[in-house]
Order: sequence, then structure tokens, then C-alpha cells
Amino acid sequence: MALKSKKVFLEKDVLYAFINRADPRHQEAAAYFRYFAGEKFQVFTSYTVIEEVSALIYEKISPSLARDFLRGVSLSNLNILYPNESDLKASLKTLINYQSTELTFREAQTSVLANRNNIQQIATFGYLHQLFGLSAFNLPV
Repeated sequence: MALKSKKVFLEKDVLYAFINRADPRHQEAAAYFRYFAGEKFQVFTSYTVIEEVSALIYEKISPSLARDFLRGVSLSNLNILYPNESDLKASLKTLINYQSTELTFREAQTSVLANRNNIQQIATFGYLHQLFGLSAFNLPV
């Protein structure tokens, strides 16, 4: 049996649910983080995810918690991916060539960044487009 990679990309919904204790999926997001820590996963996200989560926290919870979130990110072991010009072009090409109109630019960019960094799993509660062979992360039963 092939070993699964110990790399995972965090999407906005999981990261926000982890921060927001009132979120109905907070316990599930917390279980993800416990599992990642226990199994020594390399956890990645992107600059755009950090920015979007910070804005959500600022709007829906409080500006001071948004600031604390950013401080925590800066002190954490979270790997933040930044797109370069070729990533942006690949994201645009992916978006334009995708058959359905459901794919957003940020989702295409996430797929490109994950593919470039050999990340095969995305931790998300939402729908995951099956680009570049990516799969949704699920906790083992």
C-alpha cells in the first residue's frame, strides 16, 4: 500500500471554523488540527486564504481577534504559499479551460499551488474540484 503524503492544504472554511468557536463545524476543524499535529503533517495554506480568513474574523467576530489571528499565523509552523507569475498564468489557464463555470479563480489558484508543492490533499468542508488529482482530506475512522 502506498503511503499518503503528510502534506495538507488548509482551505478558508476549515481555518475559519477552527478560529470561530461558535461555528457549527468548530469541533471537526479542531479534530483536524489535533490529527495534523499528532501525525506530524506539514500544513500549508495560501496568502489569499489568510487574507480572507482575517477579513471574515474582522467582520463577523472582532477586529482584535483578527489581529490576534494574524499574530498567531506569524508565530506558527503554518507554511504560507505565495503565487508567482507562472502560478497566476496557470491558474487563469485552468479557469478558462475548465468545463464548468463553478470553478473560481481562487480555487484554481489553490489547485495550482498545491500541485506545484506536491500537496495531494485539501482540508475543506466544501466541494473540491478534482483538479490535478487533488482529494479532500478526511479524518481516518
